[in-house]
Amino acid sequence: MVNYQSLIGRQWNYGVNDCFSLVRDFFKLKGISLPDFGRPEDLEISESIFLQQAEAIGFRQVKWGQRKAGDVLIMRLHTRTPMHAAILLPDEQILHQRQDSLSAIEPLRRYYVERVAAVFRYGADRSAAG
Repeated sequence: MVNYQSLIGRQWNYGVNDCFSLVRDFFKLKGISLPDFGRPEDLEISESIFLQQAEAIGFRQVKWGQRKAGDVLIMRLHTRTPMHAAILLPDEQILHQRQDSLSAIEPLRRYYVERVAAVFRYGADRSAAG
């Protein structure tokens, strides 16, 4: 696990410091450069960029029961489709950047668990994917 302390306490700014920016910066600390994507203007009518692009940028979906620290959880928080990303940390904690909030670490409590649509791991099953 990388030292992600510098990612805590950032003020939310859509397209600059948002949940995907946090994921990108977390992986950058691990030496992995992920592309940035334009953000949709209206999250209520948009499809999930991460779900659409995950495999193309090196992620593979894993089962909930196989999750581990460093995985990305894609959730539906107050949107029609799953648009929120959080990083799973040890001890069932998450690092994430919620709208209009500071980036923070929180327990992966039931509220979040019930909203997880997918779990992704960077580079998972790359050899099997060909």
